[in-house]
Amino acid sequence: CGDEKLTNRQLTYYFWQQYYSFANNYGSYLSYMLDTSKGLDEQKYDDTNTWQQKFLENAVTMFQDISALNQEAAKNSFTLDQDTEDYLNTISSNLDQMASQYGYASGEAYLQEAFGSFATMDDYLSYARFNLTASSYLKTLVDAKSYTADDVSAYYDENKDNYTSQGVEKDDTPMVDVRHILIVPDEQNSDGTYTDAAWTAAEQKANDLLQQWLDGGGSEDSFAELAKSNSGDTGSASNGGLITGVYPGEMTSEFDNWCFADGRKVGDYGIVKTEYGYHIIYLSAVEDHAHWYEVAEADYQNKISMDIEDEVAAKYETTKNLENAAIVNVLAQANSTGTSEAEQAAGEATG
Repeated sequence: CGDEKLTNRQLTYYFWQQYYSFANNYGSYLSYMLDTSKGLDEQKYDDTNTWQQKFLENAVTMFQDISALNQEAAKNSFTLDQDTEDYLNTISSNLDQMASQYGYASGEAYLQEAFGSFATMDDYLSYARFNLTASSYLKTLVDAKSYTADDVSAYYDENKDNYTSQGVEKDDTPMVDVRHILIVPDEQNSDGTYTDAAWTAAEQKANDLLQQWLDGGGSEDSFAELAKSNSGDTGSASNGGLITGVYPGEMTSEFDNWCFADGRKVGDYGIVKTEYGYHIIYLSAVEDHAHWYEVAEADYQNKISMDIEDEVAAKYETTKNLENAAIVNVLAQANSTGTSEAEQAAGEATG
């Protein structure tokens, strides 16, 4: 691609990055698509291509996009910011730490498990810098592109059928951020429902906690501390009960009705009963945009990014010959230790 060439030494990082990203995205569903106990060249992705061919084509495309962006960045004297340089300087030590955690002799040995026996720390760091330079430069190009709320709205309208099929309606109600403390009843009937006594006790505890919070000054910070030690919602308790970007219809109807009641304002609080228990709720913030806008804006920004990527790639002549491509089969090793470690190693290159 232009003045850059992809060798087999570097190909292994691009190829297995594609595999690990795919495996991470699909998680437990991966086994429905391919058998990780077999070689990728032994399984069909479609009627004509194997999974190995699929990942190889994706790896080459990734190289083309990244190398074009790097060459364009160099032409425009682009340099990485200090935060990214600092991150790059930590990769080697981070890998050494993970290697020690999983019983490997060194970070390089850890990389060889993920990418093949001839993987080296120097090659990997070169790949990481190449990757991060491309993504950082692309971000500057995307950030330089201006757009308006009308552009986002028009993009939604152009893709309305797709959005509505996903349940993303054009409701202009702004999203809200809330903190909550969930008090779960602690006794159940034989049919799995909570006992009346348990509901009564949960309600009393919710009222007591609310009063304790008010007596302590009723600040958002003190609410967050109460949530950390008392909330039965394990997903938000550690973050002070905070749930961001709540939109109409996302929560249970009772929770939803409280959040979006007429006249609701930041600092309001209350107790709401749902099927999960009693929630002490505090309205932390009203966001600038509605849910549909946030979803459409993210997609619109992604479209801008892809258009710019295509525009840059078109400036550089690309040729490819995959006849001599060498793919090291690391799946057997990954199966013996679990792919999660390898995925972590692969993830270091993209931050």
